[in-house]
Amino acid sequence: MLFSYYSSLYLDFKKHELKNSTLDKYTNIVKSRINPFFQDKDIADIKPSDIKIWLYSIEDVGAKSKRHYMGVLNGILQEALYDEAITKNPLKHVKLPKYYRPIIKPFNSDEVQQIMNHSYDNNFKFYIAIAFYTGMRSGEIIALKKEDIDLKNKIIHVKRTRSKFGESTPKTHGSIREIPIIELLEPFIHELYNLHDNEYLFITQYKEPYRDTHSFVTNHWLPLLELLKLEYRRPYNTRHTYATNMLYNNLVTPVQLSQLLGHANTQMVYDVYVRYIESNYQDFDRSISIYK
Repeated sequence: MLFSYYSSLYLDFKKHELKNSTLDKYTNIVKSRINPFFQDKDIADIKPSDIKIWLYSIEDVGAKSKRHYMGVLNGILQEALYDEAITKNPLKHVKLPKYYRPIIKPFNSDEVQQIMNHSYDNNFKFYIAIAFYTGMRSGEIIALKKEDIDLKNKIIHVKRTRSKFGESTPKTHGSIREIPIIELLEPFIHELYNLHDNEYLFITQYKEPYRDTHSFVTNHWLPLLELLKLEYRRPYNTRHTYATNMLYNNLVTPVQLSQLLGHANTQMVYDVYVRYIESNYQDFDRSISIYK
């Protein structure tokens, strides 16, 4: 049986299991990265050495992307294994490339204030305020509806996300959560809530909800960082900034932070944010006396 049969079968099955955005990613990996090398091979003849040759031939992406590619390839081979078209999965004998999570670079307090003070466009101003004061993902922010805002109890209910593929539930089950509206954010929320009569908080000039935040990035985020002469970081960095400052200032525990961010568990918090804080010696008190 040709490999292409099982790669197609794999994607057909994933249509019933994945969000459209993730399915699109998997489809691109199969069509552009995997099929060109394996599609005409008999799947029973694929050896670990074939997979290594394919893997080592990929030079335009890093270890993280290669691990994603291998995950998809593994899924295709597993379908063949379930059908007994192969007797064992050859990928099991190929090591995953080592991946070192990049060091995050949160904005400092002065930089946050500069960005906040120079965000004049209404939608962008409110977007940035919610991002810095809640750590919400961009898709979650533009998906907010008025019904999600509990002004009386000062709570934001995160129930959905938006992208170019439309509206869907958040990234994980844990991403459906409640986030307290802190006092610094409250005036922004009230102003945004009363800005128009649309059910969505963020709407375009055509009175429609945003599909994504591309216009925010190109029209406001990039020019603003250039104006302020700040090192470029993705808008997602607002989430890193929120998380590290919440921990650094002892405002929450790692468990509470994972809940606020919508993580399934605390692993991400410890792997990324706690590690960053523990490795940052800029404010280390060098006057301490270790042995008194």
